[in-house]
Amino acid sequence: MKVTLFTVRVRMLASGGVTGPESTKTSEGGHLLKLRRDPAGNIHLPGSTVAGSLRDHCRGDDRLVGVLGGTPEETKKPSAIQVLGTVPRTSIPHDEALSSHARTAIDRERGAASNSTFHSVQQLPSGTEFDIMLRWDDPDEQQYLAFLEAVKTWHPQFGRGASHGSGRCAVVGWGTEHYDLTTTEGLLAWIQQQNSYPNPDKSPGESAGAAQVLDLPMEIVDGLHMGTGKAVEDDDGTDLSRIMRDDEGYPILPGSSLKGVLRSRVEYICRVVGAQTCRDQRCGDCRPCWLFGYSGDNGQARRAAVAVLDARITEAHAEKRQHVAIDRFTGGAADALLYRDEVITAGQFRLLVEELAELDETDRLLLQAVATDLHDGLIGLGSNTTRGLGTVRITAPSWTPPENLNQLAALLTNGKHS
Repeated sequence: MKVTLFTVRVRMLASGGVTGPESTKTSEGGHLLKLRRDPAGNIHLPGSTVAGSLRDHCRGDDRLVGVLGGTPEETKKPSAIQVLGTVPRTSIPHDEALSSHARTAIDRERGAASNSTFHSVQQLPSGTEFDIMLRWDDPDEQQYLAFLEAVKTWHPQFGRGASHGSGRCAVVGWGTEHYDLTTTEGLLAWIQQQNSYPNPDKSPGESAGAAQVLDLPMEIVDGLHMGTGKAVEDDDGTDLSRIMRDDEGYPILPGSSLKGVLRSRVEYICRVVGAQTCRDQRCGDCRPCWLFGYSGDNGQARRAAVAVLDARITEAHAEKRQHVAIDRFTGGAADALLYRDEVITAGQFRLLVEELAELDETDRLLLQAVATDLHDGLIGLGSNTTRGLGTVRITAPSWTPPENLNQLAALLTNGKHS
């Protein structure tokens, strides 16, 4: 028997990680979904997650059919490639130092946050690296070469939030080692080096990631507030709602929030023109469910066809704006209800939407229509959009609204995604 060992080194390009649903705990702002850990308390990247991502990546290569399992029931067999384990290479902070991103669901009737859905997700910082160890017994030479080609172009996304860019990774190194156990030398090397894995010193080179559906430079027009969901105490003791920032301290528009705005507008457009859409994001048949994913009944679910990435705001100018609640009886200011919001009054960012599954002409035109509505001020980003915040516009000199927008209604009512 001949055994081939692989070490694949991946680096996280965006914060993320695999969470453990059994470790949910209540925090002051709702539920905190913590990262998965092994029995020793170390951050864990499960082999099943790696295997699933690899299988999905290799699915379209006819040379690798059946290598990673997943064949029909009548010929079902285990994967020829085993995931032996994963090891974090970089130092990972303790729970207290890990960032957590707040999220909530939107009530489609009210257009505001749903009750009892606010939660936080713990995430590893971008730049975190893992080594993935694989084993393949008696590999076919042609399939082995095809698999190496696939590994070099692999762009995995580990954990929840793939549809808004969380957990995006890139392969930054790989290495292989072959052992011929039918020879004395090979068997001796296998026994003596049982705890040693190949050094991932080979570079995969440049490879194209996901195709971009939208890449639009935008600027803030009327101020923007994307809060963390928790108030902190300002210098004078007044509650202050701070804006969200990334690991480097830059203000950001989270991909999850941008995705929510895009989905809400896509659903609105579909309803207006009479195209099929659902209110609970569970049907799996309408175009919004196809584009942005759904969680259906009986365990049926599907990831989104697009990923909306976090948008870092550059050249940001921030200020604090003071508010007070009104006493509905007296008509004056209510006692002890003074608060402040941190608002970005000016700044630049890019709206980036990547293609995760093949889109058709209608999908692309629909997303361009939503971008046009953003530019025209028909919808806003962040909170307090009914009070003048959240207006943005596209700044690319060459950008113009799509000429065939008048065809969108006919395309949407013509049927489901092709």
